[in-house]
Amino acid sequence: MGKKKSAKKHKVVSAEGWKTKKKCCRSNPRCKKCPVVLSRLIKARAFEGDAAELKKQLKLARRW
Repeated sequence: MGKKKSAKKHKVVSAEGWKTKKKCCRSNPRCKKCPVVLSRLIKARAFEGDAAELKKQLKLARRW
């Protein structure tokens, strides 16, 4: 087969204190602790709004 890419050695903590997993499991829908979901939330600037806006953005970010 091939070598797997090494994951980061530390957990990433967002502005809200969320900890992400080291590696994405690529399930459908993506889990809330997935690093891909966190990066999508940061791109959408979801942490700058209120809790209701964060909930909407989280639902969109978890889509496959």
